[in-house]
Amino acid sequence: MHVNALQNCLLLGLAISQFQPALTQETPPSQCATGVHAILMRGQGPGDHLNVMVSVQNLVLQLIPGSSSVALPYSHGADDHRVAASNGTYMMQDYIRSYVASCPDSKIFIIGYSLGGVAMMDGLCGTSSQWLFKVPAIEPHFNQNVIAAVSYGEETYVPGLSYDHGTCTDGTGIYPRIHPEWCDPFLSSIRSYCDEGDGSCCFRFLPPITDPAHFLYIFRYNMEVIQFVQQRLKATQSQ
Repeated sequence: MHVNALQNCLLLGLAISQFQPALTQETPPSQCATGVHAILMRGQGPGDHLNVMVSVQNLVLQLIPGSSSVALPYSHGADDHRVAASNGTYMMQDYIRSYVASCPDSKIFIIGYSLGGVAMMDGLCGTSSQWLFKVPAIEPHFNQNVIAAVSYGEETYVPGLSYDHGTCTDGTGIYPRIHPEWCDPFLSSIRSYCDEGDGSCCFRFLPPITDPAHFLYIFRYNMEVIQFVQQRLKATQSQ
């Protein structure tokens, strides 16, 4: 579907529910989210900025009253993973800073799929993978606003961390994160989903390398993620 047509359909459906996706991060105080402001970061590839993340957006807007959303328009169509990831990382950080400047008390939920998850994690934690362009972490005080940060099948995955979810226990991402401790300021907000059979995040140096699980996260975990966001919002509303 053409991106303008997709946006029109979403706006029509959301107007019925009295919700609106945010089209800019410079938000008038009257339009600041009282639920969560969702920043959605799709995986690498051409086309519209939402792609399969529209399913997450719909659930946020339907199930968390007072929420808003934006699909991050980063360079996900770039051929070079490093270019796309660093562009998404810097853009996400700018979106967080500008939204919090407009809405200092609002709570933010970020979700990234595959390369979008790499950009999201690097934006919060800083880049510590060998092959990716280095980007410093966002300022840690934004952990007061970023209450949930979820990745699906992202390539810097490292097993055995407190925020790991999914069925992968002994594989790593193809660009494994060397310093996961840099994520500590946002530790209570992060969930990284990686499943067995996803060769992007659960890679082993043994054949066969398969990837079917990489495309199933939205079907397996969307509702669990929404419940996590609801729990985090309730826990942080008084902060």
